[in-house]
Amino acid sequence: MAAQLHMYAGAGLRPPIEKVVEKFEKETGNTVTVEYGGSGQILTRFELTQQGDLFFPGSEDYVEKLQAKSLATDAYPIVRHIPVVAVRKDKAQGIASIEDLAKSNLRLGMGDPKAIALGRSGELLLDASGYGDQLRDKVIVRAATIKHLSMYLLNGEVDAAIIGRADAMKNQDKLLVLPSPEGSPEEIATIAVLSTSAAPKEAKLLAEYFAAPEGIKAFTDYGFLPVTAKK
Repeated sequence: MAAQLHMYAGAGLRPPIEKVVEKFEKETGNTVTVEYGGSGQILTRFELTQQGDLFFPGSEDYVEKLQAKSLATDAYPIVRHIPVVAVRKDKAQGIASIEDLAKSNLRLGMGDPKAIALGRSGELLLDASGYGDQLRDKVIVRAATIKHLSMYLLNGEVDAAIIGRADAMKNQDKLLVLPSPEGSPEEIATIAVLSTSAAPKEAKLLAEYFAAPEGIKAFTDYGFLPVTAKK
């Protein structure tokens, strides 16, 4: 009998996740419901419901929290989830570095560090730049998902934002990516099988679909970088 799996996943990972899930469903006959949100949001939802089969946040830190409580078993690092500073090209005149951005009057958007992995690592990126205070003064919105933040940037509600490298690459006709400072953080998007799974065998099989070369390729095609590669 086919299994019905429930997976929690970071909203910034959605397009490649959908591709892998579609292949898994077609080849195995199992069905997958994916509940998307910021990594912090989906962690809270799972901890409240204590139900589900897989957990796929934008950072391994969230998986480690579950493993520490014996709520997650097998874990597979999939790709690097890297924050970058992106500026709208129509606002980028005279902006070639984070220092230029810090001295400008542009409006900045960031992720909420409590809600999403790239919100937290975005804060670390600001600190690594040496212009953390000046840049924080420019923040006019803190979004609950990277998808919302990217929309604010592309719609012109903010002039620059710290988003995922994959989203920036996808929109490089409209966005300029500034060089990242030394010591910039990186997250590892990691999928784990939850110990609450009613179908652990099928859940592990889906995790292995993501970890297989074809699964990784779904992410690298979208602009994510593999865990083993250098910048």
